[in-house]
Amino acid sequence: MRAIILGSTGAGPTWLERHDVEPPQPEENEVVVEVRAAALNHADLDELAGTYASDQRRQDRPHIVGSDLAGVVTSVGGAVSGVQTGDRVMAMVEGAFADQVAFDHRLALPVPDALDWPAAAALPSALMTEYDALLGQGQLAAGQDVLITAATSGVGLIALDIARWAGANQVFATTTSPQKELLLTARGARAVNTRGEDLAGTVLAATGGRGVDLVIDHVGGALLDACIAATRIGGAVVQVGRAAGPVSTIDVDRLAHRRVHLIGTTFRTRGTHDRARIAEAIRTRLLPAVADRRIRPHVHEVLPAARAENAREALAKPTSAGKIVLDFR
Repeated sequence: MRAIILGSTGAGPTWLERHDVEPPQPEENEVVVEVRAAALNHADLDELAGTYASDQRRQDRPHIVGSDLAGVVTSVGGAVSGVQTGDRVMAMVEGAFADQVAFDHRLALPVPDALDWPAAAALPSALMTEYDALLGQGQLAAGQDVLITAATSGVGLIALDIARWAGANQVFATTTSPQKELLLTARGARAVNTRGEDLAGTVLAATGGRGVDLVIDHVGGALLDACIAATRIGGAVVQVGRAAGPVSTIDVDRLAHRRVHLIGTTFRTRGTHDRARIAEAIRTRLLPAVADRRIRPHVHEVLPAARAENAREALAKPTSAGKIVLDFR
């Protein structure tokens, strides 16, 4: 079958398209999915840069890249229940960029009828990451104020929708692009352009000096300190992504004074059981909101799988918003 693997050239790590990879066979608890579409994530760029590696990757299978897919179940293992051949599913898995992928059936999320394949592929990582950050780690309650950084990313836009679905009061959302501010306001957020506005000052002014209850930070770097400054006494900052780099300098006196709970989180060290628990919560709680479009992906561009290199370049551009998706049909 065709697969996009992590290879190397004289210039360093790169993606290589191969057509000689053996199709997977399902183990007892696995399903095999014929991939129709697969979405890129910034973790794919980090993997190439050598700054991201998952503890969950199977060492007995080729190093196929990608983590978001949507497709049709073609075979199931003997211990599988609740999923059958012919089902339309989407999932966050290791090695998504292939014609066929085998993975634990508990990670499969049913695709609502209203979604086409690119839209479905754009959702799994965003749903898993942001549901866990907002409701699991951050314990968001109805009526609370929320700040989401890098909010026009594929996961950031889903975070906005989930926060509003959960009953958040004010949702502040950062961007560095005036053009992208409209994308945020259209989803009911208060856009803050951190290129020209003081993030903490803007948020504190809008909350009467109190600050937000919860921050979901996808940026890190210098912005993390501003996030802490924008958080109320006793509030929480969940550090999800590090788009500005892995190192931050923060005012620990302010962290202590405001008694802010600073929580780091990632999926790279989480086992299948933990991921399956979150997937089950999404099946029962979030999917109805996905089906009726209260939670909706934003697909920036769809490219054929053969143009994966172009898709990677598009993702790295600051003009991209939402998800870049590969069409495997």
